[in-house]
Amino acid sequence: MITVTKEAKDILRDYQCPEGTVLCLDSVNRHRQHDGFCVRLGAGLAKGDDQIVEHEGQPLLRIARHVSEELNGGTMDRVETLEGPAVGMRPPPPPGAPPLTDGS
Repeated sequence: MITVTKEAKDILRDYQCPEGTVLCLDSVNRHRQHDGFCVRLGAGLAKGDDQIVEHEGQPLLRIARHVSEELNGGTMDRVETLEGPAVGMRPPPPPGAPPLTDGS
């Protein structure tokens, strides 16, 4: 499970998706390779096994199951960039640390 902070949710709620799509966090490459695990944030189709992140009681973000499993224990948070506030991922805890079980 990936935790999404309130500050990240405040940024994500401003994303506009085309009708019939939802805001999704999904992988660019479905399999780990030597260059790592890459994800993208954007409009996509909901899947039944997605991790659903809510904001103020409404669905805000759907995280593909394999992404949620790969980044289990990670945190999506607000980061500052030269262009202004954005969202970024903090990695999951090191191996052997207990995984998160709730709290998105």
